[in-house]
Amino acid sequence: MLYRVLAGEFQAKRSAAGRGPRAGARRLLPLAAALITGLLVSACSGTVSSSIKTLAPSLPARNTTAPAPTAQAATSPAASSSSGSSLIWLWVILGLLILIALIVLIARSGRRGPKPAEVWQSRAMDAYAKGAALYDAMQLAEAPGALVAPDAAARWADIQRRADDLGQTLYAKRAADELAALGSVRREMAAERGTDVAAVPPPEEVRGRLQAFRASLQALREPDDGRPYNGRPY
Repeated sequence: MLYRVLAGEFQAKRSAAGRGPRAGARRLLPLAAALITGLLVSACSGTVSSSIKTLAPSLPARNTTAPAPTAQAATSPAASSSSGSSLIWLWVILGLLILIALIVLIARSGRRGPKPAEVWQSRAMDAYAKGAALYDAMQLAEAPGALVAPDAAARWADIQRRADDLGQTLYAKRAADELAALGSVRREMAAERGTDVAAVPPPEEVRGRLQAFRASLQALREPDDGRPYNGRPY
């Protein structure tokens, strides 16, 4: 029965591999409990069996005259019982120590959080995803004939909304270069759609600002330990 329990727990552990140290420690808890229970049952069975075997020769045979007990025969059952009791308590103490160790492991794994550099990189990838989507929308808005298309106003409103969202994300991350590139291309595109004809920039300038914005987004995909996260998840 013990081997079936252990085999089942081992199979469950293999199928759930890679889910984190905390989940692994929790799966070890019932495994350890089953192992300790099996050891205690084995110890108790061995002790009882040993006691029966020890006491069996001392029982008087039927219809015979029992010989006078010697000092060694009188003390043998007591010594065997004491040895069996000590063995049981040894297994109990060992099991408690294993359970305490597992509880401490689970508690420590629960308090362990991500490193600041990992938080920074995760948020950088989120900002990159937002920036890439905004770049695609800007590029479509700069296609030939897009400025006079029926949905030009709706496209520009969507770009403004996306730019505001990305700007907040970049500001929270203190990504100054990316934030400056976003502001530059946004001003050029706004001037291009303004009412002041004299302030309209040439198309080449707008495309250049757009490509600079795209290049700045690539830096978000590269890990940079020199960025000023300073141990705090911005």
